Amino acid sequence: MYMQEKKRGPRNGAMILDVLHVALGLMIVVLGILTFLNPEDHMFFFPVIFFLGAVLNLADGIWSRKMAARGKKNKKVGWLFLAVGVFLLVVSAVSALSIWR
Repeated sequence: MYMQEKKRGPRNGAMILDVLHVALGLMIVVLGILTFLNPEDHMFFFPVIFFLGAVLNLADGIWSRKMAARGKKNKKVGWLFLAVGVFLLVVSAVSALSIWR
């Protein structure tokens, strides 16, 4: 019998990306609410919030670049997501250094 080899298609990757969006988005919202309610006691959540935002943008950028087969527009959007993700990583590091110093 011929057995077809299973490959991870774009649908599986899109589902993983959706689950990542929901999970990290929920975490960002909960941490944001906790930080907003009492900013002085929960100041250490700021770098975590920026880091989670960076992870989301980097995942979107990688996915957009991977799925951009022909169009330059999708490639540019992917690069934009990657740039925002790197910026948020830098903001997260600066925030962590300023708070924990």
